[in-house]
Amino acid sequence: MEEALVLPDYLDLSPELRKRFESIAARETILEVSHLRKEFPGMENRPPILGDISFEVKRREFICVIGASGCGKSTMLRMLGGLEPCTAGEVRVSGKSVHGPGADRGMVFQEYTLFPWLTVKKNVMFGPRMAGQGRDSSEAEALQWLEMVGLADRVDAYPNQLSGGMKQRVAIARALANYPDILLMDEPFGALDAQTRSQMQRHLLQIWRNVDVTILFVTHDLDEAIFLADRIVVLGAHPGRILEIIQVPVDRPRSQAQALSPHFLAVKKRLEQLIHPEDPDAVKSLPMIRMARVGTEAEP
Repeated sequence: MEEALVLPDYLDLSPELRKRFESIAARETILEVSHLRKEFPGMENRPPILGDISFEVKRREFICVIGASGCGKSTMLRMLGGLEPCTAGEVRVSGKSVHGPGADRGMVFQEYTLFPWLTVKKNVMFGPRMAGQGRDSSEAEALQWLEMVGLADRVDAYPNQLSGGMKQRVAIARALANYPDILLMDEPFGALDAQTRSQMQRHLLQIWRNVDVTILFVTHDLDEAIFLADRIVVLGAHPGRILEIIQVPVDRPRSQAQALSPHFLAVKKRLEQLIHPEDPDAVKSLPMIRMARVGTEAEP
């Protein structure tokens, strides 16, 4: 399955970007999603949550999934992680069909899912220990991963002693300690303030550059998707379906200054057109409820 390069017509790719896209396309396929469909019991007479989703992901690619609220982004990610069964279709990782959770896929959620009774180090050690790894080797690996995410000085702290950004860095380290092929991230920075979110985006790109892992990242933030991704999968709703798969024509390494570049702004405009198409009738149909008295200063 091949996806076409989707870019605004007037954009010219630099030779470096074309070479990068060609290099990614030549890599082995690590994730195959074929005709994925999801319906919940009791909703047979309504459109499916997801209908006929198909795409492929290459090794070490960074994919962002974006779409309007209710389009099934998180549901799809849970299906890829084996946490939610498929109504129809198939998910394959490295050629093997997915029928449940597995060590080849790590997950990071928006909610902080650390064990509050364990220290930072023991949270990261948990996966390797459950896999049968010895205490000394799992501790050494935990320390390595915590250094990777910049928390070598907080190994003996407990989760309630950490900021939100630190907790998510521990969650990323814990997921990576199992050496997954794919890291699935469901709006992991959604609860963070703007400054911390920006820092976490840079941290994640640095980690991704240094680790052999493929990332699928669900977000509702257009700037975040463009800043992070090689490609963006845009979902529509009712039923959830792929509207476009857009390759991001922004050079790496990424910087916040690129948010004002013509390529960045052009992709953002296209995403806005897909996710929030102009519909004058939608505004006219809103209920008109007056919450201020006529003649007051609150009246526009």
